[in-house]
Amino acid sequence: MASIYTNLRTDKQYQSSTGLTQEKFEALHKTFSAIYVSKSANQFTGELAYLSDSREALFFILYYLKVYPTWQVLGLSFGFTDVTAGGYIAYILPTLKTSLGREGALALREFVNQQAFDEAFADVTDIFIDGTEIPIERAENDLKQRKTYSGKKKPIR
Repeated sequence: MASIYTNLRTDKQYQSSTGLTQEKFEALHKTFSAIYVSKSANQFTGELAYLSDSREALFFILYYLKVYPTWQVLGLSFGFTDVTAGGYIAYILPTLKTSLGREGALALREFVNQQAFDEAFADVTDIFIDGTEIPIERAENDLKQRKTYSGKKKPIR
């Protein structure tokens, strides 16, 4: 089955579906293709692996991250099932992260000390910190629970 990847023609289509121009897509593909290993065919059913083309695999994961369709729509767009779509997301995402890391395009999320933080933000005049609380499930184990649950706050209803 054909996927929406086969319909790409213009720079505008690349930008609207991946967030990258065709030139930037191709530059990222050079790094991505050196790392990406396609899944092999299913030895039991003989079914061929999807996304064996590294360009299509890169487009698939960038399209997913940009458009964020449901797995059902994603599978329909690329010619496979929703379960397969979810599996490919989990399979390709680490490769994309490694590729972006090699390109120096990942945001720094942890700092070893205050000096490293200060150096990273030396030219920054304004910082916005997202202080949104994310509810987590309360652990049953008392020791684990103490690490994440104060016992003071109740969820807002």
